[in-house]
Amino acid sequence: MPQSKSSNLKQGITITDVAKAAGVSVPTVSRILNNKEYVADETRERVNQAIKQLGYVPHTQARQLRGAASQTLALHHPIESPHELSTVIETSYFTGTAEAASEKEYFINFLVSQLTPDSLLNMYRSNQVDGIILLQVRMDDWRVNILRENNYPFVMIGRCSELEDLTFIDLDFENAMLLAVDFLVELGHQNIGLLTYPQSWRKAGIGPAVRSLDGYKRALDNYGLRSSYREIGLNSVEEGYEGTHDLLQENPELTAIITVSHLTAAGSIKALAARGRNVPQDCSVMSVGFGGNFADVVTPSLTTLEWSPYEISYQATVLMIDKLRQKDLPAQQILVAPNLVVRESTKAIT
Repeated sequence: MPQSKSSNLKQGITITDVAKAAGVSVPTVSRILNNKEYVADETRERVNQAIKQLGYVPHTQARQLRGAASQTLALHHPIESPHELSTVIETSYFTGTAEAASEKEYFINFLVSQLTPDSLLNMYRSNQVDGIILLQVRMDDWRVNILRENNYPFVMIGRCSELEDLTFIDLDFENAMLLAVDFLVELGHQNIGLLTYPQSWRKAGIGPAVRSLDGYKRALDNYGLRSSYREIGLNSVEEGYEGTHDLLQENPELTAIITVSHLTAAGSIKALAARGRNVPQDCSVMSVGFGGNFADVVTPSLTTLEWSPYEISYQATVLMIDKLRQKDLPAQQILVAPNLVVRESTKAIT
């Protein structure tokens, strides 16, 4: 006797099971479920047959069985320590998401705990959320994998390594480092150091840490220059201070330092002053990342390649809602170029 769709749903039939049965990729099944046109008829027929045989219920149909949409989104930012939430960047992410959701008449939940696969899926299955916006995306992110397998709607602020049919918005970290090095080389600098994201982030595959260091190394390789970098924390002046001392210990000839945090940039300026080196006369300092008012109140004011976490999270929320309201909408993939703002902390070598 054939099983009912509801009983198969309880057994956890996923989009991955359908893909395996049909001999195709998960993105191909996703395109067919979302009625995309660019799939061969034979492939479409094979996938639909697998769906029928397995009794797979796409999430949109399952939700109709449960009831109406919740009009609720979630922003998931898994944190390792509470002080991460005290930064201007995190506050800006939350504010941008909240304002966009409110304007579109959606509720928003902010999730900062470490979720499990079951707790993540249950948020959808129990109709707590219609979609989730993911922060701190890793190159191989289990949240992306499991949501993709179950064909649940989500948007990334950041990006993983496999992006087919996925919607994201992200800062172009590699290109930002290329631009920073190009800018400093044009000013005559040949010894350029970097204070970058923590080593634990890179080892965990968190996108900004991986891509920023790769971009820095590639940029220096383009010019045949030596790399000098330290992987440090992001959230204190002290970390920038200590990191700069370590950099100068390794390479006293540095004439420019790039940081990925405005706080570590302030620490770098302080460390250089402690060594009797003035900024920018003896060493230029610039930051890639959030600029804002802080860049103007540092002395000297800080040259930045900057971006707005508020605007990025706002746009990510709009992308999420558009995805929910327009089922046939193709994946949107947006790389945001940083804006170079030249202030007092950099100058040409004379």
